[in-house]
Amino acid sequence: MNPNRLYEKYLIKVEKNSTNDNFSTDRGKFAELYNEISVRFIKLFLNNRNFDNLKDIQVLLINDLPLTPDISQEDFKSFQLPPNFLSWSFAKAKASKGECTEQDIGLYEIRDEDRADFTNNTFFKPSFAFREAPYNYTENNIKVYTEEEMTITELLLTYYKYPKKIILQDTENPESQFEDTEIELPEHIVDRIISGMVGDFKINTSDPTYEIEKFRQNENVQ
Repeated sequence: MNPNRLYEKYLIKVEKNSTNDNFSTDRGKFAELYNEISVRFIKLFLNNRNFDNLKDIQVLLINDLPLTPDISQEDFKSFQLPPNFLSWSFAKAKASKGECTEQDIGLYEIRDEDRADFTNNTFFKPSFAFREAPYNYTENNIKVYTEEEMTITELLLTYYKYPKKIILQDTENPESQFEDTEIELPEHIVDRIISGMVGDFKINTSDPTYEIEKFRQNENVQ
């Protein structure tokens, strides 16, 4: 599905038909609204990671992206997250120690405020022998903690990326044509995003019928 098709679906839903002048949504406002609501919608799914939710957004899942360390300290390696990183899924690493090289290491996430408790605890601290190490996210990086003489050589990150944005060809012109972009989300998810956009638009334009429609839906009034 391309942005022009999305825009048509949105106009039909928010304005009842594409020539109705009761509402006005230019292409620039539409693109801004879609980009905002789509991310909000995906984050809602990720905050409630049940099977059906995740199945619907698998197109956003990037598997085993190899990252190389950009900062090395005595007790950790830091890897910069990719620019399109939205949320975690899974991480594993390869590590070396002594003559034993490029071994698979299982990683488990910790909170930054608990770092000292895990890295100093005999049962939870990094262990090349047990092939495991803790990690945490900090700003735009992921840190993997290591024991003495243990070196993380590669991080394999599986994560959810941001959905593709709708972009105008001329960002200074709100009625410019859209860039030719294929929206990767399934159509039924896009339809739900458009419904969210309509609700947001009606609230922002103070349309009193929106609250009545919500009330009818909640009370099952036909």
